[in-house]
Amino acid sequence: MKFNIFVFLIFLNHHIRKYRFKLIAMAKTLKEIGHNITLRGFVIHQVIKTAGERDTALKEAKSLIKTSKKEKQFVGRINKAYGQKSPIYGIFGDIDPTFKNLLENYLLEDDFLSFSRKAVAHYERVLSTSAPATGGFIIFAHYLNSENNSEYLLVLTINNKDGYMVSEADLTIQDIKNIDLSKVDVACQINITKWQKIESELDKESKTYLSFAKGIKDVSYYFMSFIDCADKTTNTESTKRLIIAFNSYCKEKGYNHKDTLKKRNEVFEYCDGCMKNNKEILLSTISAILNPDSPAEFEEFACNEEYGVNPIISGDKPQLKKLRYIYYKDNDITVGFDNNLLGKDVFYDKSKKQLTFKNLPTNLIKELER
Repeated sequence: MKFNIFVFLIFLNHHIRKYRFKLIAMAKTLKEIGHNITLRGFVIHQVIKTAGERDTALKEAKSLIKTSKKEKQFVGRINKAYGQKSPIYGIFGDIDPTFKNLLENYLLEDDFLSFSRKAVAHYERVLSTSAPATGGFIIFAHYLNSENNSEYLLVLTINNKDGYMVSEADLTIQDIKNIDLSKVDVACQINITKWQKIESELDKESKTYLSFAKGIKDVSYYFMSFIDCADKTTNTESTKRLIIAFNSYCKEKGYNHKDTLKKRNEVFEYCDGCMKNNKEILLSTISAILNPDSPAEFEEFACNEEYGVNPIISGDKPQLKKLRYIYYKDNDITVGFDNNLLGKDVFYDKSKKQLTFKNLPTNLIKELER
């Protein structure tokens, strides 16, 4: 018996050693940052400008960067960190369509270097109108994300004071293992696929397709002017997005019915109080209400592209009321229903102090008629 166990252990050890490297390679492939990124174009330019002055100079890249694993991982890390920075969502505005027109022409002509040069020249002109603005490196990356089969344009600016990310000599990315957006000045991400579907009315549900995430700086006016972004998130749309994200989050977390209703009312009370006192509704506060043990978790969940909830929410009272659950219980009666049923299946007569229910569920009717 002991001999058989010994033989089995030798056999097991042999096969573990045999397949260990295959398993490690498979795990590495699955987890490797950038595995979902296919780069269509990647280039870096430099705008030279000192804060307080209006003089600018431009150092253009001579060619696109020949992309490798290094650039894929760079974009992958930015893409992964992007949603954690509470992006601001919007659409192209109609004040200065220069950047939008350049992007449209690029998508028709397929010359990424030419597009990036014209875009950075436009950026330089915008910078020259703002004395406080500083120069830096501007990175353009066009890529396909295989996880949602969407094409994106990433535009980000880096001051590069410590020279930790961009090689100033040849305008290339240095081989770095980690990056977080606090090292980046400002980033803009445009979902090209969604933008084209919205423009052609193939997607009538989505409202926004571009977003900004701040890093070491706030999203500056001149950078917003460069892209020309307009906020498309109306009060109603903003609140709808919050409610959809809320419901999805509670479902994903596995909250039971009682806990979900409690959270709904807590979030409603906070939002309602903000609106009554003319205060901003902060996603970060809602996130802390939902999950005090992990106060930033819902904020990161709601900020991703699927839900697109902005850090500051424009509240819509009729929409917010859908969060509220009316519940009352005493020794004789228990009543509970969603607030949005008022005026539909539930009617309250204020003058008579009467509550009327219509379209009763079949099981309730059977119970009443027993």
